[in-house]
Amino acid sequence: MTFSSSALLAWGLGNHPVAFVLIGGLVVAATLESVFAICLGCVVFNRLMRWGLIPADVCAECNDITEHFVPARS
Repeated sequence: MTFSSSALLAWGLGNHPVAFVLIGGLVVAATLESVFAICLGCVVFNRLMRWGLIPADVCAECNDITEHFVPARS
């Protein structure tokens, strides 16, 4: 929502190059999520937990996202 709102605001203020960059970032993030199952929000949240900015006990599953990148076994 932040990307799209910022792009809308930039477009409304006449700063079209910034709007295009923001929409491009949104397209990249959505493509990574839909094609490769890589959530950039989860990656950033995990990094913030590693750096100690977010306590690790907030989400034990988010603390170790490596199993999300392992293909599922049948």
